[in-house]
Amino acid sequence: MAGSGHASYTKVGAAVFLGVAAIIGLLVCFGGYGDRRGEFFAETYYDDPVSGLSVGSEVNFRGVKVGEVRDISFVGAEYREASATDRQRIYVKMALGRKFARLDQDEDPDELIRSLVAKGLRATVSESGITGLSRIELNLPKGEASAVAPLSWEPASPYIPPAQSVFQSFSESATQAMDKLKQIDFAAMRDRLTSIADSFSSLSEDVGGFVAGQKNAADEALSSLVGATRALKEFAEEIRDNPSLLLRPRDPDPMPETER
Repeated sequence: MAGSGHASYTKVGAAVFLGVAAIIGLLVCFGGYGDRRGEFFAETYYDDPVSGLSVGSEVNFRGVKVGEVRDISFVGAEYREASATDRQRIYVKMALGRKFARLDQDEDPDELIRSLVAKGLRATVSESGITGLSRIELNLPKGEASAVAPLSWEPASPYIPPAQSVFQSFSESATQAMDKLKQIDFAAMRDRLTSIADSFSSLSEDVGGFVAGQKNAADEALSSLVGATRALKEFAEEIRDNPSLLLRPRDPDPMPETER
């Protein structure tokens, strides 16, 4: 009897153990961990702080969750061959799932990432509202892809470059502006401006002379007009005083009634 009781307890214990294991397996599966067999990895590195980012933070592609942050460290802790400067950069390892891999079913996931990076795929650390938590956003640019600086080590997983910060974008724009200013030949520009000023001065003198000449001609025409107006006025007064003058012939012989 004792032996049979011991055997029954063993069976009950085994059944309970299997039941608990099954429940844990279901929880793991439905909790999202069962899909990890289809995941693959990518890496990105940041010079600026990644405040709010932690292991388990979301990785989104165009706003859709496609993975999570799996590890955060320093480049120097992962790659001993990195240069002294690069060793201080922040290392972020991302686990990407099937949603991202199925963007192109005919392409290897690693090759897919490399092709998207060539098209401008970049990783940005973004804050998630008022919670203070952060996530990584993967996006493609609307314009041309920016150049990717070479690394001093060989990444173990495909590398997704970080998006430029506002300061970096401003710094690059300022540098480009300074480079363009350096290419300007200010001496040639000064000579050109001087030549234009001389030409304008000469043109002004010519215009001034032309205006002065036209003023003299206008003064003469005005003087003649004044004289003609005065003569016409005198003639009109004579006609008013003696209308018979209009009946005289061209020959200036005196009329009988005017003879004395």
